[in-house]
Amino acid sequence: MYLALMGLNMNTYMNVLNWTDEQIPHRLWIEKQEDDTTRLCMKIVKDSEPEMLYLNLEASQTCILNAWQGSAFPVTDAFDDGCVYSQVRSLLNLPQGCVLWSLTHVLLPDGKKISTDKLGFIPGMRQHNGHLISV
Repeated sequence: MYLALMGLNMNTYMNVLNWTDEQIPHRLWIEKQEDDTTRLCMKIVKDSEPEMLYLNLEASQTCILNAWQGSAFPVTDAFDDGCVYSQVRSLLNLPQGCVLWSLTHVLLPDGKKISTDKLGFIPGMRQHNGHLISV
């Protein structure tokens, strides 16, 4: 019912999480698993081949849809020396913990960029005003 009030239509098997910033090319969605858990999927759009990230969460799709705020919130300062950019961001605060997204971009000598991204679940923590705090 809460989802209907928010104007969200929940699909039984897969639901897209839309970014509030339309300039973000990455795609984020959740998939219902057979054991009633949910898999968070993130397609990282890059200069070369896209990277797919997956994270199984012990939370319902409804819980995740309610937690999604449309953006990622920094929990570390960005490091940027012109060759390496790195930051950790929070994607979701769930009742059991926080979903983090870490990203690193490296500028190669030939001018091309490579990046590595990772999703992780941190139990017992949540993002609040740019900091991780205990739940």
